[in-house]
Amino acid sequence: MPGQNHFYRQSEGIPRGTVRESAQEPIVRRIAEPILNALGLVLVDVELRGRGGNSLLRLVIERAPADSEAVENVTVQDCERAHVLIGHALDVEDPIPHAYVLEVSSPGLDRPIRSARDYERFQGRLARFKLAKPLGGQGVVIGRIQRLDGRQVWIEMPPPKGRQRAGRREATPIPLVLEDIQEARLEVEF
Repeated sequence: MPGQNHFYRQSEGIPRGTVRESAQEPIVRRIAEPILNALGLVLVDVELRGRGGNSLLRLVIERAPADSEAVENVTVQDCERAHVLIGHALDVEDPIPHAYVLEVSSPGLDRPIRSARDYERFQGRLARFKLAKPLGGQGVVIGRIQRLDGRQVWIEMPPPKGRQRAGRREATPIPLVLEDIQEARLEVEF
């Protein structure tokens, strides 16, 4: 998304100084997380964009993952309930000194991957990685998440077109250093 006030949020382990985060975002997290936990929801992201009366405070939520069950999607009713409760709590604490619009939404099919727990949770899923340092000349790579190993995420990348053996495409395991990942998102698979 273009815009001077939009900044990518990076994965856990990335030096926070490399991403602009408003002073209010951690406060909003502190207020919203207990409310969402009580609703069986999890805060994925907080984003405050704009200045003055043109500000947008976006909270991205999802259902708390269960150990043995498939994750249910967030419903419109979940977003409405969270919007009302968090909106009231923000009105009481007033961490943002100017007018803003509160938006509560689901992460969508191309959900951002933010933490080590996300990498573990989405093993086997296809993801797109925007890198700070190009890998083989590519600033963006797509691969299937295999595992998190300390400070590296191992992915399997399909071979470049034309490098196939006997009609089969073989995936290549590649380590990505967490600190080099500027943004990671699940890819939509049909």
